[in-house]
Amino acid sequence: MATGVTLDCESFDSALASLGRIFNASPDCISAFLTLPEIGAFYDSKWREMLDLKDYLYSVVIDHFGRPALLDEIFWFHGTRVLPGSTFSDGILPLGVVLPQIKKVLVSVIPDTETKQKLRKVLESNGVGEYLYSLKANDSEHWGPYAMLVRDALFSPDDTHQHDYLGLPEIVADICSGFERSTRINLTSIFSEALRPAIVKFKGHSDDDEGCIASAISYVYTTIHEGGPTDSCMCCFNGEGLQVPATDIVKVEFVDVKSS
Repeated sequence: MATGVTLDCESFDSALASLGRIFNASPDCISAFLTLPEIGAFYDSKWREMLDLKDYLYSVVIDHFGRPALLDEIFWFHGTRVLPGSTFSDGILPLGVVLPQIKKVLVSVIPDTETKQKLRKVLESNGVGEYLYSLKANDSEHWGPYAMLVRDALFSPDDTHQHDYLGLPEIVADICSGFERSTRINLTSIFSEALRPAIVKFKGHSDDDEGCIASAISYVYTTIHEGGPTDSCMCCFNGEGLQVPATDIVKVEFVDVKSS
């Protein structure tokens, strides 16, 4: 195999360039191959008998270009919503560590004093009353931090069948759900206006390099044929309760959720 390379799916072009290095071929060759109509036609006619699209595409690419290079590094994209100016100077923290700070922020942005006091009381007593909140808050298995391989997937939650992390973090959505159930007060719009969508790009690795490469291939393929990512390109990072150190963060990008 060739020496190790980097996989970066920040954009269609960066993913295509990465695949070119991984398979020792020009990006144009990779793109031209994935544009061949017979690749999609064969899958469409045989999909009931075959692997899923991602695995199928990976198999036809390695049949044509050979085995991929080893990956030295993979870039991941953590989608969230935070206070304007947040720098992630402490890195990306697992939920169990960052949850007290999240609670303080949520209380601080409530403009109405009575509602602020109600939310503070609920959060201090751990009385959110939402099953998913309790599950995530109390079980380190759900602490992440989480991220996606494909940046564009953060803008396509419906197409990729994922939570809308740029809309509101899951734990914040759970708090809103539980609070509304007990008080009939909906805080979603308040938090959405006070917090800004952000994408944190960081460098890391994976226990499944081939799965990451297959996801990158699927991302390029579906972008060519369908205009963007689908669930076939999904590949996620799970920090398993460990912090992503600040030294691994490449950039913090505040984004417009209406466009990528």
